[in-house]
Amino acid sequence: MHRTLKLSDPWSQIIVMLNGRANAYLASASRQVQRERAAMTAVAFDRAPMVDVVERPTSTTATVYWRDATCGCYGHQTWRTSRARAAGVCAMSGKRIAPGDFVYRPSSRSTVCNGHSMILASVLESRAPV
Repeated sequence: MHRTLKLSDPWSQIIVMLNGRANAYLASASRQVQRERAAMTAVAFDRAPMVDVVERPTSTTATVYWRDATCGCYGHQTWRTSRARAAGVCAMSGKRIAPGDFVYRPSSRSTVCNGHSMILASVLESRAPV
């Protein structure tokens, strides 16, 4: 009987399986396989999404167009400014985000795949339409 992958959601499992390594992950629990699984998952999810600013309705919100093979496509997603609570990586630039930095996040964080993504405010504001 095969053990199931312990990834956070079904789509994550599909991505790993599409990478052609699912059998190795299911067959062995050795430390090497665990390291490989972590590396494969990181590679699958480190691919940068395509992110564009559609408009700036207010000074604290932005409408963002998000395209990502692992999360899908959000055509007119509202993002709001806040301070980063944890370290992260900017979805637009790839720059490091430190706790306390001003960032934009999706308004409906709990219901969307990219809900925990962040964009540095300085990056978003420099690329926003006039």
